[in-house]
Amino acid sequence: MPQQLIYTSAQRGLVAGRSGHCTVARSTAMREALMLQLEKLSYYQHLSLSGGQERQIYSCRLLDIRGSRFHVLSRIQDAGLDFTNRTNFLAHHLVFTPEEIRQFPSPPAILRSWSGWVKTWNQDPQMLENEDWSSLMNISGTVSVPATTWQQVTGDAVNGFGLLEARSGIALRVDNLSEDQILTLFAESLELLELRDPRRDFRVTAWQYTFTTSMQEQDNPADFRWRCLHSDNPVSNRSAGPDCRPLSEVRAQKVTNEERIFAQSGKQPPRFVTQPQNVRIKEGEPARLFAKAEGVPSPSYQWYSVDQAGNGQIIANGTASELVLPNPPFGVSRYVVRASNSLGEVTSEVAKLESEKKLRISQREPDEVKRVVPKTTAPSYVRSADDIEKQRRRIESDKAQEQFQKKLQRNKILAVCGVVIGVILLAGAGVWKWSHSKNQSGGTPTTIPFAAPSLPATNLTPIANPASNSVVQLQDAKVPINVAETNQQPKQKNTQPLDGFELPSGWTSVTVGNVPKYHADCVTQKPPFQFILTTASVGFDTNGDNIFFVCKPNLEKKFRASLLTVTGNSPECRNGIMLRESQKTDSAFLFIGASSQKIFACRRDDKGAFTSQQVDFPTVGGVNMIVFKFDQKDGQYTSAYSFDSILWTPVTNLTFQANEQTLVGLAQSSGSSTEIVKAKMVYVSPTK
Repeated sequence: MPQQLIYTSAQRGLVAGRSGHCTVARSTAMREALMLQLEKLSYYQHLSLSGGQERQIYSCRLLDIRGSRFHVLSRIQDAGLDFTNRTNFLAHHLVFTPEEIRQFPSPPAILRSWSGWVKTWNQDPQMLENEDWSSLMNISGTVSVPATTWQQVTGDAVNGFGLLEARSGIALRVDNLSEDQILTLFAESLELLELRDPRRDFRVTAWQYTFTTSMQEQDNPADFRWRCLHSDNPVSNRSAGPDCRPLSEVRAQKVTNEERIFAQSGKQPPRFVTQPQNVRIKEGEPARLFAKAEGVPSPSYQWYSVDQAGNGQIIANGTASELVLPNPPFGVSRYVVRASNSLGEVTSEVAKLESEKKLRISQREPDEVKRVVPKTTAPSYVRSADDIEKQRRRIESDKAQEQFQKKLQRNKILAVCGVVIGVILLAGAGVWKWSHSKNQSGGTPTTIPFAAPSLPATNLTPIANPASNSVVQLQDAKVPINVAETNQQPKQKNTQPLDGFELPSGWTSVTVGNVPKYHADCVTQKPPFQFILTTASVGFDTNGDNIFFVCKPNLEKKFRASLLTVTGNSPECRNGIMLRESQKTDSAFLFIGASSQKIFACRRDDKGAFTSQQVDFPTVGGVNMIVFKFDQKDGQYTSAYSFDSILWTPVTNLTFQANEQTLVGLAQSSGSSTEIVKAKMVYVSPTK
């Protein structure tokens, strides 16, 4: 449990207490160093002496003492005058270790709701033993959403996200707000972290947001991420930065529909809007089961195989809304999916999968090669009635086959003659036309070359092959990537549609985030598979992705695909290959791809840190495609690109840890939710 320390200037001493299970002060030296540091933080600026207003001050700090980190919550207030008419104050501190914070709500919720804060103190300094922490444990389930205080103060609950978007160290004026309102606004914003926390552990992240409800002259500004200012305090003007604004005027810049519902209505338990349906397949075919659940936060999925008694067994890679079974068991099997979020979980209805045996026709041996064992012994020159009948049928069959071959040969001769006559007629018509043109013009006719069929239009800028296989370091992108479009003359479209096929076995289409439009075609039946992807989606962002992903389980050590054509109006489109842990918008991933003029490499690691890099195409030469690949060594994947599949340029500073549960495939975004990009990519089967 946390350790508490009470300091009062009237007693000129310290009163510290700890529970019998406290792990903060493991040694006398550490306890003394901690108490000395807390005494330095125990000060109070009496504003009434200069005509200001006395108020309670609440703060949250991070302290590093001898290599150990502590979270300190402080409540400081005026304590009146002593018998010598000297001003006094009371400082009460709660100290938590990093191991303890997960079981408690956010710091502003404790400062606002804990009933154990000492408001008066007249005892001698002493160490308290065996404190009753039940009042602190009682508020462990405190929830601060929906953001009703942000709704009352600003008119829209989603503005609570605006405080999370503000830069670290921002100054906020709070003259029109009480301390309780300030703490409530802080608590609601930190609760909204559940949808934006890149670490995926928002309760721990909330304790990293340090603050004070009123800056004092002795405060170190670097101690606080959020600094509240009162105009009656002389430090107000010195601490106000260029972007200082009232806390009541903070506004959110970008929110998703899920975040809006979360802020305005709070959490919602998951519920299924699409139940998995029964499926019947032939033996050897892959099976697909699909379900969809809604909830706030967005629920995660886990599929199970169940027996007739209802006992379930987890499916390792079944963590998406769609379950793909490349080799389902023969017969009848049963499956359910469980959707869960922080408010609860729900299990779907049971879906049956029936795998039927393929019809197999046995090949019977021809009659003429069957061995007939006579019942009685007869001379070898004597033929039975069966032998005579078989010989007659064989002779008739040979005659029918001979007549058929003669007829076929005659038809071929007639067809060749027809073609020859047609060519002669066309040649004669051409000679007549040439002669007629010559007679009219009196000159020599112009020779018209044969026009070869044009390739599909592409926006890929012609570029030269790299001169060597040396490593090229991509430059970090400091701003959002802006890709200039290629000015090319439109080519005549091929009016004959391509034959489309279903996605190859094991492949599936996945939408990550908000993807209004998407479609995938496989235009070949056999490897190498050629895909045509079409989508309208915003793309990558530090807070989450919106992309179209055609993928399969990552079962190889290599993955390679060629980008043949790109058509689209958005200069920020991305077309390439991706390794991804899941279809969650903030999932870890590794991507390498291109637009019309640049090559891009992006990664989000398992801690949520997002990195985006780019490099321009060379400006000379010409190519018809770009090839991208992933290589794996000791579980670490790296990416590379090439213009000829021979000389490769690796991206050395972005690596990714992946396993067989990771998804791998083709990723695409257009850079906009309204504009469409279309790309043709070829997947090349790697070696395992």
